[in-house]
This record gives sequence, C-alpha cells and structure tokens, in this order.
Amino acid sequence: SLNPEIILTEAFYLCKDESVEDLSMPKLAKRLGVGVTSLYWYFHSKEELLGTMLTQVADEYLSLLPDHEGLAWDEHFRRYFNDMRRIFLTHDVICDFLIMRTHVSLIGADSTVFMDRLNKEVAILLYAGFEPEVAARAYQAMSVYTSGTVQKVRLAELGGFDPNRKMFPDADSAIEAKIDASYPALRATYDYWNSTYSTWTDFNFGLNVILDGLRIHLPK
Repeated sequence: SLNPEIILTEAFYLCKDESVEDLSMPKLAKRLGVGVTSLYWYFHSKEELLGTMLTQVADEYLSLLPDHEGLAWDEHFRRYFNDMRRIFLTHDVICDFLIMRTHVSLIGADSTVFMDRLNKEVAILLYAGFEPEVAARAYQAMSVYTSGTVQKVRLAELGGFDPNRKMFPDADSAIEAKIDASYPALRATYDYWNSTYSTWTDFNFGLNVILDGLRIHLPK
C-alpha cells in the first residue's frame, strides 16, 4: 500500500532517471501506478514533497562528507572543499537539490546534522584565530566558490556540453588568427582557459588563492 516512504523512494528514482526539475506529481503518480490525488494525502503539494526530500538529501550529503581531525585550518579546508566538490560532481541528485535548486541555508531549520556540521567547521576558523566576521565570510567565500564551479559543470552536462571543453572549442584558423592579432593577452593565456573552470587544477588554484588571502587576517 502507498505510504510516505514509498513515495519518497520513487521520487528519488525519478530524479535520478531524469532530474529534480522534471519531478512532477503527475509523473510520480504514473510511476507509482496511482492517481495523483492519492499523493496529496501524504504530501499536500509538490513543494512539501521537495522539502522533505531536501532534508534527506542534506543528511545523506553530510554522511558522505569526511571529517579531517587534527589538521591545520588551511589543509583542513583544502580537503573539506575538495571532498564537497567531489560529492556534488559524482551524485547528480545531491547536486541538483543542494546546488542547482536551493540555497543550503534553507536546510538549517530542518536538519540538526547540517547545523552541527556547519557549526563545527566555523569553530575551526574561530579556533585558528580569525575574528567572527572573517570566519563567517571566509567559510561562505569558499563554499560559494566551490558551489559555483560545480554549478557550471552541471549546467554544461544538463545542456549536453562537454564541461572540459576549451573556452573557444570551435575556433578555426581565421578566429585563431584574429586572436593572435587583436588579443595578445588571450593568445598568451589561450591554453589555460576552460569554459567551465572544471578541472581539479583550476579549482584548487582558486581555492588556494582564497586560503592564501585569508592568512593576512590572522592575528600577528
């Protein structure tokens, strides 16, 4: 018989087979072999269903996120945000819920596990000596940067594009000649441009720039 767990399980399968944006109550009802009205006995709206799914996804994401005890603050966050990015890039449903569809701050009230982990990460910055304002802005800067690189990769995938393609993938000899003649700075850096900034080398370069910049905010 129908129950919330069965509905949620099938909803996640639908999201995995298609995407979160493709989830609809009629589609879900068809997969379950029931009338749409039956779903509303358990979830009064699609948004209520998505909210319940979001809380479960947030907890699953955190269960996959390793803890790096005993490391210096900068190495801790280097590994932490690499792990975060890896999870999003290898779990489409988690990525679609937490990166593509909503801001993670919407999860807090419903997920004690999420709030506990966020509190722990910010505490590492405070313990390292950062002022509260710097600690908050630092975590958010690294989080938004990481999420942004993931979003660009996911958008490319959903659009049917190779996320690793060069910035000018279709440049013919005429275009390259124009770049040579008119854009010397772009010509000199041509080999290092990526349409999604998606390689791990790209990502870690940017993350290290943030980490290096944070050091000036530590007490002397």
